[in-house]
Amino acid sequence: MKSYLFLFLIAISPVLSAQERWVLDSEKSLITYEASHFLHDWVGTNQNIKGVLIEGESFFDKIAIAMYVRDFDSKNSNRDNNALEILEVLQFPKIEFFSDEIEKTDQQLKFSGSLNFHGIELNQKLNTNYYQKQNQLVLKGDLNLTLSDFEVPLPSFMLRKMEDEIKLNYELHFHKLDR
Repeated sequence: MKSYLFLFLIAISPVLSAQERWVLDSEKSLITYEASHFLHDWVGTNQNIKGVLIEGESFFDKIAIAMYVRDFDSKNSNRDNNALEILEVLQFPKIEFFSDEIEKTDQQLKFSGSLNFHGIELNQKLNTNYYQKQNQLVLKGDLNLTLSDFEVPLPSFMLRKMEDEIKLNYELHFHKLDR
């Protein structure tokens, strides 16, 4: 199955020459999830994220972010392997976010878009802090997700399931492409 990000980039390629493009710096960017079970909490990190921002007349018009589920690392290979099985990573390998509704306030960007995870696409609203210096832009924020909204079966340990809600934290570094 082709990536939504790939299709998005092909669809807008004729207009990219007229608009400024910002590309995600995968070496500096990261997304983490925080999950809980009554016995312990843990964090998984993904530092292999791809993305693009398209600048328009009034700041940014579009954003597309994509990553593979397999790239999240909780520093526990057993837990990560179980997560890959539960998340059916062979059938649903990617997590993708796309928005073409972006509103700018003082130091926040408000994204209204679609999040595709575990084969389910849901509308999400993100309030993101941003910092811009010349040709560099950093987006920082968090988002609470309910796994059952994406039909993810909750694993259990000691006869208790993990918490249904996880918290995503993100720090995304973009740089402007030279024309």
